[in-house]
Amino acid sequence: MRELRNVREVPQEGATTPLTAEEELRARSVFAAEIGAQLARQGWATFPAHTPQERIRLYAVARMIGERLGCLVEAVPEDTITMRFTVVGTGDALS
Repeated sequence: MRELRNVREVPQEGATTPLTAEEELRARSVFAAEIGAQLARQGWATFPAHTPQERIRLYAVARMIGERLGCLVEAVPEDTITMRFTVVGTGDALS
């Protein structure tokens, strides 16, 4: 397991993004498809998050993927610019 280094504070829900609601939903859907495909291939995924707003978005994406797969997907900061996604809940979701 990798050690977390120099991880900044976790962003809070309710922060705003410069995207419209429709743009935000489209961005999350695209990220969920990409990250979900990586999870299916290798059981984990990483994705960049350079700002607090991007981290908030990726926490929501983890929930979206988990709902689609029927299991818990965890998003945690790996370092200051990378989020790591793993499947926490077990089941037939990735098989």
